Amino acid sequence: MNKKHFWESKTKLGAVLVGVSALLGTIGGWLTGAIDLTSAIQAIIMEAGAVMSVFGLRDLPVVNK
Repeated sequence: MNKKHFWESKTKLGAVLVGVSALLGTIGGWLTGAIDLTSAIQAIIMEAGAVMSVFGLRDLPVVNK
C-alpha cells in the first residue's frame, strides 16, 4: 500500500474542503452574531471530529510524525 499525501486522495481532500467550509461558516456566523460562542465552539469541535474520522487518527500529520 502506497503512502499518499492527503491532497492526492480525493476522499481526504474532500474532507478537508468540507471541514474548512463548515469552519468558515461557523466563524462567520459567530462574527455576525447569528450563533453564540458556545454553539460555535461545539460546532468547531464536531467539524474537526468529522475531518479526523475521514483521515483516521493514524494518518493525521500532527499525530504521526
